[in-house]
Amino acid sequence: MRYFREALTYCGLADLGFRGPKFTWKRGMKSCLVQERLDRMLGNSGWLDLFPNSLVHHLSSWGSDHRPLLVELLRADELSTVGKIWKRGRFHFKEAWVDEVDCSNIIKDHWNSNPTVNLDGVAGKLRLCATNLERWNLDSFRRLKMQVRKAKAAFDRIDKNLSSHNWKEHQRLEKALNALDIRKRDTGDRDLKIRG
Repeated sequence: MRYFREALTYCGLADLGFRGPKFTWKRGMKSCLVQERLDRMLGNSGWLDLFPNSLVHHLSSWGSDHRPLLVELLRADELSTVGKIWKRGRFHFKEAWVDEVDCSNIIKDHWNSNPTVNLDGVAGKLRLCATNLERWNLDSFRRLKMQVRKAKAAFDRIDKNLSSHNWKEHQRLEKALNALDIRKRDTGDRDLKIRG
C-alpha cells in the first residue's frame, strides 16, 4: 500500500472523494461480511482545473461485489441538467411480448373483430392492433417501473447500512433486482433504468 501511495504522489494524483455509501466492495458468506473502499476516482491538478465541480457517486450494486462509480464531469461554465429527447419511431413488435397472455388476447381480439377481405380493412386492423399493443406495453412498463422503484428503494436502504444482520435480506433483494433486470432486458425498454 505504501508503494501505491508513493506512485499517486509521484504522478500528482489526488482522490476525488465520493458521495454515497462508504464501501465499494463487499464479500460475505452467511453471517460474515467484509467491506472495503477499494475503488476510487483519481485526478491530477490539470484535470481538477478543468472539472472543478465534478462529483463521484458510489452507486448501488447487485450482481457484482463492486459498486459502480459514476463521475459527473461538470465544468465551471456548464449547467448540471441536460435535456433528454426521445422521438417515437415506427411500431416494432417486441419478441418478449410473445410470452405475455395479454398480448395474445389483444391480437386475437383485433384480428377476429370484423372479418374483412380487402387490404384497407387489414391495414386498419394492423394499425389499431399496433396502437393497442403500444398502450398495453406502456401500462405494463409503468407497473414494472413501480416494482423496480420499490425494490431499489428497499435495496438502497439496506445497502447504505449493510451489516451482518441484514446481509440475507440484502442478498434476497439483489436476486429480485436481477430478475427485474432480466425482465427489463427482455422487453427491450431503453428508458427503464434499473442499474445505478
